[in-house]
Amino acid sequence: MKNLKFAPDELFAKILEYCAVPTFDLVIWVPQKGIIIVKRKIAPYANKWALPGLRMMKPENIDDTLTRIATNEVGLSVNVTQKIIIGQFVGKFNTENNRQDISTGYAVVSNTDVVDINQNHFSNYRFINNIDEIPKNIGAMYRFYLNVFFNEEIKEKIPK
Repeated sequence: MKNLKFAPDELFAKILEYCAVPTFDLVIWVPQKGIIIVKRKIAPYANKWALPGLRMMKPENIDDTLTRIATNEVGLSVNVTQKIIIGQFVGKFNTENNRQDISTGYAVVSNTDVVDINQNHFSNYRFINNIDEIPKNIGAMYRFYLNVFFNEEIKEKIPK
């Protein structure tokens, strides 16, 4: 997607002071491997496990955003036409002007299995296949999405 509009750092800091930020997080099922989780380098979940996610940018639609997240954050191609909404979560943080995100979680299937993490955002990745493998050191919103994914059997509903 071309012509994405990124606010300059100073302006984005002001936006965070007054507005909630719409973000999207992905439970990406990689066939024969599992759900990819990533170790974040940046706030608000620095040094914690997370799901790939970013905010929506103008002029994107939801499918554009989900595709960009999968491609740019973990190097995977996903089928967004068969996405399943998991839910929403309001994240409130003690960083970046008391940032507040309204996150929407989606489950998608990867068409590829070669991972290439964004080295600026993540230090590591791994795959999990069930609720017992969710690490203790994971952000609250990611734990929420993974619990819904595994407990409500969304895993069984996604096309493989």
